[in-house]
Amino acid sequence: MTSKPKNLINQSMKNKIPITPGANLATILATLFLIILPFLVGTWISNYTPYLEGNSFQSYVIIWIVTSIVTVAIALPSFKYFHQSFEKIPVGGILLFLLACPIIGIYGLASAPDLSLKMLEHPEREHFRYSLLFIAEILFAGFILFLFRSELLTIKKSIRWIMTVIFIMVFAEFTWEFTHHYLYPEGLREWLGQGKNADEFGKNYDNFNAITFGSIGRYFQFISIIWLSLYLYKLRQIKIWSPIILILISLLGIVSATLILVTKMNLPKGFEFLFLFFIPGIPFILLYWLGVALVTKFKKSEIQPEKDHAPRAFYSKL
Repeated sequence: MTSKPKNLINQSMKNKIPITPGANLATILATLFLIILPFLVGTWISNYTPYLEGNSFQSYVIIWIVTSIVTVAIALPSFKYFHQSFEKIPVGGILLFLLACPIIGIYGLASAPDLSLKMLEHPEREHFRYSLLFIAEILFAGFILFLFRSELLTIKKSIRWIMTVIFIMVFAEFTWEFTHHYLYPEGLREWLGQGKNADEFGKNYDNFNAITFGSIGRYFQFISIIWLSLYLYKLRQIKIWSPIILILISLLGIVSATLILVTKMNLPKGFEFLFLFFIPGIPFILLYWLGVALVTKFKKSEIQPEKDHAPRAFYSKL
């Protein structure tokens, strides 16, 4: 075991500013603001949602693009400012933070998917919704690749293989589900072209097999989020609030998926609220909050002991 040269330690200490109560308060306020940021921005752009008569779909897309660029342009320099006395920002955390952009776009639509015949007049609205979810999936995949290729992931080979299989299932279900719903208008148009009843299309398209696959996918997705939150907390990359919130909501998601699978989407009266935890955007909201936890978790100003070598090596590669 070797230690750092004395001059390097002294230099490192000079470049670090102690964490003050004021800095802690600023961090807490910044974290709270970032947690609700996509919903604040999404609420604002919901005034331009294409689901309202008179609003242009093209205008909404342009507003979303500009809003996303402004949000990222403001947030990233802020991270750099807050982290000027600490380690570099985790690149993986930024990838999860960028989930704010698709979340803003989906939340700003301010409407559930239109499954009526009117969908055929505006299929681009549903195409856009699921295109945003595809973007979210790509950002999450980038984070997982970054994590598995970094020195931060110091787990047994057997656990690595188990988690690899779980994440493969996560992305397989996401890809199938988003494609399935993206093509809903085309499927409805083909169904009508065959002279079939439009009212029966939904049950045929989203049949028991689709519900089963979606429910199983939610198990893998929420299990992966629980594992990520616990593992990153174990490595002291996030604070305790993150795994508490993520695990509680993930458990509700697992309960929701189980009831939906058992009842075939016919939840008992009084349990309808659990549908909220089954929608495909919920895992990405949790992952965004995990990204917020990563980019707002400052490293202590003291030189860490040798046992923290693995997390520090992770930062030194960035």
